[in-house]
Amino acid sequence: MFRYRLSYGLLLLAAFVFCIFFKEYLSFFTFLFLLILPLFPLLFLLAAVRKTTVSLETDRFAANKGMDFSTFIVLKNTSLLPLSGVKIQISFKNVLSGEKKEEILLLPINSKAEQRVEYRMRSQYCGRIRLQVTKITYYDFLGIFSVHKPPAAQAEVFVTPGIYPIDLKIDHAVAAQAESSVYSKIKPGDDPSEIFDIRPYRSGDRLRSIHWKLSSKLDKLMVKEFSLPTDSTVLLLVELLAPDMETADALIETFASLSNFLTENAIQHRIEWYDARNSRMENAAIESEEDLAVLLNAVLSSSYYRDVPYALKSRESMDSMRCAHVIYITGGLTDALPLFFGRMEGIKATVLYTGNLENDQGAEFTENLKAMHTGIVEILPNSIQESLSGITL
Repeated sequence: MFRYRLSYGLLLLAAFVFCIFFKEYLSFFTFLFLLILPLFPLLFLLAAVRKTTVSLETDRFAANKGMDFSTFIVLKNTSLLPLSGVKIQISFKNVLSGEKKEEILLLPINSKAEQRVEYRMRSQYCGRIRLQVTKITYYDFLGIFSVHKPPAAQAEVFVTPGIYPIDLKIDHAVAAQAESSVYSKIKPGDDPSEIFDIRPYRSGDRLRSIHWKLSSKLDKLMVKEFSLPTDSTVLLLVELLAPDMETADALIETFASLSNFLTENAIQHRIEWYDARNSRMENAAIESEEDLAVLLNAVLSSSYYRDVPYALKSRESMDSMRCAHVIYITGGLTDALPLFFGRMEGIKATVLYTGNLENDQGAEFTENLKAMHTGIVEILPNSIQESLSGITL
């Protein structure tokens, strides 16, 4: 654009010199014509920009790692005037990793037309990919004037982690220790050891649920609703602590694959993790694939951290969570780890570490945790399925 302005400026200067040295009507009108010439494209530009919109669309809401997905830049011009050039600056950011890149497109738009430009991309790591138009600049036909319009277009795609089929051994003796004594106050279940409510009989109720003694007193059938245990057999304590995105990616795939296995085998479990973006602990009981999908969306919208084990520091004690087995999943080993597990009594504990245990630090942590009857398993980022298979819950 600078060269167009420079060319016009030199041309206008030449016309001005011509007008000074040749004081004729022709030189004057030539200078006047060149002086007002850019005003017409400017007026056309302002009129067209008012009726032009830019939006972003994606061909899917979620995509797998390494899979191509498309972003469509949709330019719509409803005016009778075409636009010679529109410069669009787009940013692509992985919210989880913080990685960001930008692209610049320069396109013309015809009058009364809609133009769709496809931009194909893929992500090496999982995360929430936020796509946003950060700047829009419209140019006139002479390339002298430009108009900026506040961008409002954005879209997003969730790049989901790989969930691998794994084969784990279940320690039924440990699972039996998690017999619940805490029950839901808002939802009935099927544990006959605790009554949730008594209500009138409805068609389809089981005969064994009828409260015969109360029914005889009230002269109508009354049914006992049993309670729903809320304790979890397994707690997955997810620490999004990692030195790099490759480790964080493996960490997320590890807990997602493990949770998927527990769900398929109807094992009650809860996931706790620290949301660094909102600076608070989050937790959810996982009972179905939908529960896991909702939690993954929340994790992918957060960010991983490199220095402090926030999940361990936020949960300094396991007293408030009744469970039989705590599985701590992390990409970094810190001094807070043995201190945390050293206070646990009567709960089986396992550490899944998505790093290298063969160095001196890893060997030291392994010995310290072994002394506390806590197992530690190395999860290789490129062999998550093989690393998880064979673990005993």
